[in-house]
Amino acid sequence: MNKPLKAALFSALIFPGAGQLLLKKYISAIYFAIFAGVGLYLLFSNLMARAQDIIDKVQRGEVSADLATITELVHQQSAIATESLSPALIILLVAWLVSVVEAYRVGKKEV
Repeated sequence: MNKPLKAALFSALIFPGAGQLLLKKYISAIYFAIFAGVGLYLLFSNLMARAQDIIDKVQRGEVSADLATITELVHQQSAIATESLSPALIILLVAWLVSVVEAYRVGKKEV
């Protein structure tokens, strides 16, 4: 397998910046990993806040602790949550896509 393709696959399948690490472009690897990490942090912190909200409602007795009720509450929140998750997903996806393209481009230059 040629080096540009291998670097692009590393960035696509492992984590953004992994292809740059393979190509020994450490500074850009750090940047891509940081941007993707910020996107993941925002995404998971939003999801955890929503899960904590459901847990609090169950503990306060506002919602019964049966699976069907909790599942319905999760579905209601997921319909509302798509707007607030958009920035986190955009950051993550852009970092991932740019990392793949950049790994392939830099790998092609070196060959």
